[in-house]
Amino acid sequence: MTHARKLERSRSILGATIVYNNRNSTIECQIRNISRSGAKLSISHSVGLPEEFDVEVPQKGKTYRARLCWRDEFSAGIEFILEANHEDAEQNNRVAELEAENTILRLRLIDLREKLAELEATLETRGVEKAA
Repeated sequence: MTHARKLERSRSILGATIVYNNRNSTIECQIRNISRSGAKLSISHSVGLPEEFDVEVPQKGKTYRARLCWRDEFSAGIEFILEANHEDAEQNNRVAELEAENTILRLRLIDLREKLAELEATLETRGVEKAA
């Protein structure tokens, strides 16, 4: 199960949890180095790991889907899967949210301009001078 790294990894010490078996099995671990494509995990005991599992990283507020690339007694190398697709989906969702918010704000601006014009017309008919 050897796998060459695609990206340079940054050293880290992040607490994480390996989750598998329909969330029935968990293993506490540390992420010792990480990149956008994978990570090295430090595991305190030598337990078997499935080929694919989730890695929850509370400090980052993220859960990564991972594939096991290599394993030794106290470490494991993993590759993140679906990460790029997940990030793209998050970005697309955020863009859609911002576009919807923009549309709402534009409609609100049109409504406020119409109300301002009505107010100015009302004041003008009453002979009140417009403020600068």
